[in-house]
Amino acid sequence: MSGTGLDPRWGRASPLHDPRLLAHFTPRSTDILITTAPKAGTTWMQQILYQSRTGGDDCFASIYEQVPWLEHPRMHQSWQETLQQYEAMSDPRIFKTHCTYPQTPGIGTVRIVLSSRDPRDCCVSFYHHLMAMTPAARQASGIKLPTSFDEYFWHWLRFGAWYRNVQSWWPHFHDTRVLWLRYEDMRKDLSSALLDILHFLGWKLTAAQTRRVLHYSDFNWMKAHAEKFTRFAANDASLFRPGGFIRKGQSGDYRSLLSAAQQKCILDKAAAELPADCMAFLGLA
Repeated sequence: MSGTGLDPRWGRASPLHDPRLLAHFTPRSTDILITTAPKAGTTWMQQILYQSRTGGDDCFASIYEQVPWLEHPRMHQSWQETLQQYEAMSDPRIFKTHCTYPQTPGIGTVRIVLSSRDPRDCCVSFYHHLMAMTPAARQASGIKLPTSFDEYFWHWLRFGAWYRNVQSWWPHFHDTRVLWLRYEDMRKDLSSALLDILHFLGWKLTAAQTRRVLHYSDFNWMKAHAEKFTRFAANDASLFRPGGFIRKGQSGDYRSLLSAAQQKCILDKAAAELPADCMAFLGLA
């Protein structure tokens, strides 16, 4: 966004990213930022943290009203008005973001909950995400429908959002205000992941509240209530086809679309850009 005088670290403006929201955001020590690459468990973590904050609540209309996307522009609303809404939120505020470490406001003040996922699964999941969007939603987001999976694959690999996210955060893995969880571990044992989250945030739940949190954060419950996790446009039209936003959530589903050569391209790029200990932690070594 030229002419604004903003530090380039906040990124370039796009239909999905307003650097002014990052540059002028006022962080609080009670804030929690969910930081992920696209399709690495973002919406799931929004639900887990919201349910943990409330002790279990199934009456919310949209997860994006409860856990806003920090840098996402709002239709028919100025960035100043969006920031005013953020200021009016009660503590502890929870936001989602796809920002890299340098782009994230409030480092050292806010707490970061980071979820990472196998890049092969992220690649395939994002393809289905694009294909499930309505034409109006893709147009509003500035997204062009790929003509083939191969075209999509090479664009995803070159764009490199997954790599930038993981690469920027890995040096801060041991920061006291960062909790890094693996999507695959959460799928295997959500109860243990919830305990890690509660300990990190200093939150306490009763046994009954814990059962509710786990129930409402279960993939099957979320899929059955998909309308709560689908963003809506200003005219209240769904941005996704029915059943398209929450699809499978499985680990290893990349084999359904990626060829062996494509899988190798993804892993080779990861090995070239990430240190060995990061590759080992992610289960990619």
